[in-house]
Amino acid sequence: MDEKMDSPRNPLALKTNAQIEKVFLITLNKNPQKNKQLVFMEDVAQGVEGGLLDLEILEQALFERTLLFNPAEYLLPNNITTPETAQVTETKVLLYLYGCFARNETPIENGDSVGVDNQRKMKALILRNACTSLKQPELYEGQNLPNQLLDIFKQAESEDQQPIRARFISETVREIFADSESEEEGYVVIRTIFGPMLVDVLKALRTATLISMERWVMPFLQVFASDKTNPRLAHIFLDYTTPPAGSEGIKYSESLLGQLLSLSIMPRNHNGPYEYYETSVISNRTIIDNFSSNLWDYTKVHLEMMHGFVKSFLLLGGDVRAKILDWFGKCLHANVPRGQIWNTHHGMGMFGNQTTAPDSFSINLAGVLLRLCQPLLKPQLKVLIVDPTYCAVREADKQAKGVHMIDTEKETCLLPLENDQETRLEADKYNFVTECFFMTHKAIDLGYRVCIEKFFRANRELHRLQTMYQEAYVQNGADAASDLMQMLTSHMQQFLCLQNVLLEPVTDELLLQFYEASAIWLTQLSARDARRIDELNSATGFAPQTVEDVQLPLTSDGVSRVLKCIPEYIMENIVGYLQFSRHFESQQLRVHVEAQNAIFTMILIFMGSSERIRNPHLRARMAEGLESLLPKETDRGGFSFSAALFTNHPHRLEIIPNLLRVFVSIEMTGQSVQFEQKFNYRRPMYAIMDYLWKIDEQRERFRELERLAIVNIEAEDPPIFLRFINLLINDAIFLLDESLSNLQQIRQMQGAQDAGEWEQLPQNERQQNVANLRHLGMLARFDNILGRDTINILQLLTSETKSIFCHSSMVDRVAAMLNYFLLNLTGPKKGNFKVKDKGEFEFDPAKTVLEICRIYENLKECDAFCLAVSQDGRSYSPQLFEYAEQVLTRIGGGQLIGEIREFSQKVQRIEQQQKIDEEALIDPPDEFLDPIMSSLMMDPVILPSSRITVDRSTIARHLLSDQSDPFNRSPLTMDQVKRNDQLKAEIDAWVTEKRAAHAAKIAESAEPAASTTTTCTDAPIDESPSDQ
Repeated sequence: MDEKMDSPRNPLALKTNAQIEKVFLITLNKNPQKNKQLVFMEDVAQGVEGGLLDLEILEQALFERTLLFNPAEYLLPNNITTPETAQVTETKVLLYLYGCFARNETPIENGDSVGVDNQRKMKALILRNACTSLKQPELYEGQNLPNQLLDIFKQAESEDQQPIRARFISETVREIFADSESEEEGYVVIRTIFGPMLVDVLKALRTATLISMERWVMPFLQVFASDKTNPRLAHIFLDYTTPPAGSEGIKYSESLLGQLLSLSIMPRNHNGPYEYYETSVISNRTIIDNFSSNLWDYTKVHLEMMHGFVKSFLLLGGDVRAKILDWFGKCLHANVPRGQIWNTHHGMGMFGNQTTAPDSFSINLAGVLLRLCQPLLKPQLKVLIVDPTYCAVREADKQAKGVHMIDTEKETCLLPLENDQETRLEADKYNFVTECFFMTHKAIDLGYRVCIEKFFRANRELHRLQTMYQEAYVQNGADAASDLMQMLTSHMQQFLCLQNVLLEPVTDELLLQFYEASAIWLTQLSARDARRIDELNSATGFAPQTVEDVQLPLTSDGVSRVLKCIPEYIMENIVGYLQFSRHFESQQLRVHVEAQNAIFTMILIFMGSSERIRNPHLRARMAEGLESLLPKETDRGGFSFSAALFTNHPHRLEIIPNLLRVFVSIEMTGQSVQFEQKFNYRRPMYAIMDYLWKIDEQRERFRELERLAIVNIEAEDPPIFLRFINLLINDAIFLLDESLSNLQQIRQMQGAQDAGEWEQLPQNERQQNVANLRHLGMLARFDNILGRDTINILQLLTSETKSIFCHSSMVDRVAAMLNYFLLNLTGPKKGNFKVKDKGEFEFDPAKTVLEICRIYENLKECDAFCLAVSQDGRSYSPQLFEYAEQVLTRIGGGQLIGEIREFSQKVQRIEQQQKIDEEALIDPPDEFLDPIMSSLMMDPVILPSSRITVDRSTIARHLLSDQSDPFNRSPLTMDQVKRNDQLKAEIDAWVTEKRAAHAAKIAESAEPAASTTTTCTDAPIDESPSDQ
């Protein structure tokens, strides 16, 4: 063999030598070669004749080469420097071996079996030496071997070499395990090697920003999940980045993976620093918009990179997949305190916030999970295979069923269990699509929903600071306002960072598509017969699988039990997005018609259905979501997709019935609901009604519901429209009464302040008075805004649905309410509510007077209403409408002035007629009197449980707000009362007798008067001189 090797004619030997020299940049030939610079292995060459390298000699030569302290001393030729010189003389062992590995990857010509075989053997030799160097670093004095692995990436000039770098690392790890006596020993070795490297990466990330992360970091980290056949590195990374069991949420954001997810427009830490928009107050809109666009580009690239990174671990499958899903599950659970009320409604200094992950991490986590959910969206729509029972799985069964989220069974769901014995549906196993869906919604709940709430608070605070600064500037100049300017600058910077992290366009589009898919999924689950879903077996699961047409109102049989497994936060996420998008006129939402339609249908199904969502507050939130789909004022002049939604959607005529159901349900829950919260819920409902009233077919829908209410007014379940009107009147009375009371107090306090009375008080009392005045102002403003909206809806409804307001159960309350407020706003005491800066408190008495007068005008044809107006002993007098005329004249009431005068005259005529009737029916027997109102009963009915007789109108009015017998609190509905026919006959006979007697009496007294008149008329004309 040596003779063959020595022979210059042996082509195979020459070829192998050339291949080795090209890969390892060494030679045994001491004569310099043309166009080549190699390291002469002098010691090895002494034992080899012919100066040719073969694979056997290479093993010794390579080992000797890695031990050379200064390879440049053996460089041939040594009198030149070329671009390749640094590679040839590389002193760092692993950098040199990686270079050899990369050069050895050069493709071999087809059919060159010797070259291929040489390549395979040289690769094995490189990896053995790499393994040796890492396991025995003491052989290489002064060299930091783990750092050299990092240098492979730090010194990389091209991304094209990334697959080769990844293979080198992965195959070296494989060699280490092959060289270890056990798998456990292999893990110990690579943890020792890669642990310090990951520490260095973490240090680099903690000083990185969204736009300044070192280029080598991600290519290096991508290696850990690059080899599907060798998941060991993935385990090393995940073990390193996973906090100890029971860690607080912030530990996940501080981990290596967490630090990657914290690179954002927002600060990586709770307390800052904020890095962007430092000069936002003095920058113009164009500069800010351009800067935001650049930041969005960085965010998009980073999130796409993170999506690819996380996905690579999931694609490894098996234990690696389970481990990263476990990381997400534990991370979400540890950060649950982020979403709790006391954290979302307080500043960042609160304890709970300091122990949970910051906004930057939480938003990016949701962004990455959203990108993993893309197969769930259209056109694939794999959301249809999401199993809705995922959150029902008990902790003990989760591992076996593939559930990695923690405490999901404790989530508040759309429907509760009826008792402790009831169990929920569960599948045998849950697919990745299902887990990804629920994890993403939870991440949005803890990330986007919380940040949206913070954003709206920040927006209000910024507005407050701007107002304070402008006032201070006007009063005292720029110097005096400088502190406020600093605060304003700081808040503006924080506001813009938060705003733009929420508005990043790619994620915004994905959010809308995800919510569209979620709405389709919820609709399909809720619209089908319960049996079709509930009777599916646990092996196949309970996912809807297909899309079926939906017709409203739903005629499906029953409600599926799967709604007892679906957490409320899915609905909350959708509504929060709609509200935020409306605030910023999201282009995505405004033009994505299919998403609008899907969400619209879902809202209509759930908003008015207590059978599908038990929580009335959540149903009210659905109404807020519906309001967010209304066209903006700027859209209403022409075509908009949102307007088309309310005029063209196939289920648009279901809006009003469902809206009225949720309106009523807020009052009828039996739960403790603060007045302010109740009215906040109803405010968006008023906005929807006001908009729908302008649409003919929607106005006709109101009239249909009124007609239905009149026909069924004594039904067991009071008609929804009747209950709605009753509550509307309650709201108007409460709000306007509260408003006037607060305004009266404000006037008194302002008067005392202007008179200098506060100056005599101690400082703490003055401060308390200022605080009290501000608080009263806030309450008055709140009551005035909502009171104005309520009166507006009453004015609209009374213009078309008059009968319900004139019904005996309603008419007295309507009249008394209108009289009371008209008297207060136009009568002698109107000055009690004259406050400074009415606009600050949203107090517009002129507009309210106009609205109230229009309601009188709307109902003027109803004699029962006119009578009720005149019979209101609390506020009515003949002067009432004179006061109103005076005010209308002053505020420009126009035609309304004459209409109110005519109405007043009609009321007075009916009042005179009623007085005649009352005189006839004076002193009725006690048994004819209503025990509640002490008035004569005209339609007596017997209450079934207490056996007490009351007037039908009295008990009907009572049952609108309280479904019980007023005398013993037993349950009671209108259809249970029975006519007291005997008493009715007695009352009718008594009334007939009294009226006849009174008529006769009037006739008798009229005869002498008529006779006198006749006598005077027939007397001759006195023609005395005085008349001439």
